[in-house]
Amino acid sequence: MEFSVSSAAISPANTNLSRSDQKLVTNPPADAVKQLTSAGPAAIYHPSEETQTMVESPVVIETWIGRSQSPDFPRFAAITESAKNTLRSSFETFQSTLSATHPDLAGKKYGFTVEADGRLKVLNTAGQLSSADTQRLTDLLNESTDLKAAAVAFRDASIDMVDADSPWSGSYLGRYNLTQENFANTIDLAPMLKRAGSVPPQEFSDGLFFNQLAYKGERATRETEAAMLERRAAQRFSAQA
Repeated sequence: MEFSVSSAAISPANTNLSRSDQKLVTNPPADAVKQLTSAGPAAIYHPSEETQTMVESPVVIETWIGRSQSPDFPRFAAITESAKNTLRSSFETFQSTLSATHPDLAGKKYGFTVEADGRLKVLNTAGQLSSADTQRLTDLLNESTDLKAAAVAFRDASIDMVDADSPWSGSYLGRYNLTQENFANTIDLAPMLKRAGSVPPQEFSDGLFFNQLAYKGERATRETEAAMLERRAAQRFSAQA
């Protein structure tokens, strides 16, 4: 079979085209028109607005370490223990006398503490005392000079012991701020003086000095430590004068 290739133009079959009077009109689908008209802009650019950058506020964490335990701590702890033993003996004597002279009061459960001015304060912790009972006990406690002196001596010794300890080492008593002003709100002396075995174990544990300090004590801060050190410096100056 042979093929013939020629560069000659091929004439169209029909060269006579007639013009039509019909106009061409574009009619897009109805659904497409609705979608286009209801669609919002993909993004709006506002060149006049400043660019906002989300930056988190920095968090400042201040760490207070506090003082080291004083070399005098063992001495203060021994003084406090001795003062506690003296106070226990005085309180047991008071209770024995109370049983003989005021048996109605001796049979009721109560606590007591030392106020800032050195007076003894009755604590109606068990709710067994009337207002009249509280007043009678308050008078009797403060009339007992030995008991009152022993209670004040223990308060002052225990404050010295706490001040001599550290917030982060030793016995950790330095975590707390114990003063003459807040002692009455922190330490109930009566349960602290109970002997082991005389009350249920949990009650005995709750009454221990350290546990009362942990439950009710004011936590020390940088400011309270500074005030304590200033007070101690003034006391040393006064003792040397």
